[in-house]
Amino acid sequence: MQFLKISNKKLAVLLLRFVTGINFLMHGAVRVFGDYSGFANGMADNFSETFLPAFSVRLLGYSIPILELIIGVILITGFQLKIGLVIGFLLMATLIFGMSLLQEWGVVGSQMIYVLALFFILYFQDEE
Repeated sequence: MQFLKISNKKLAVLLLRFVTGINFLMHGAVRVFGDYSGFANGMADNFSETFLPAFSVRLLGYSIPILELIIGVILITGFQLKIGLVIGFLLMATLIFGMSLLQEWGVVGSQMIYVLALFFILYFQDEE
């Protein structure tokens, strides 16, 4: 039971990374291996009344699940963690922008929880 010998802070960050990683990984996986094009087209439909061009929203719709998969793997494994966290923050900023544009304030609030999780992982992750 080697994990019992690490500090509570390190264990907390490791577990937060793992759980947040599973969350991102599964968001991406169910979209990529489910109705991948349906997700992208649905996004384009949702933003059809905004100033955003449909092709760019659709392109982002195809990119989001891949990014979620990558971020999830990075969080779980810890490989290139700082880069993965920056990508995660940028993805969340993009999603928050979009949901704010649609005035989906409840969704924005939920997305801020992800931002806080990423913040805590970055802030409390020991430099190695």
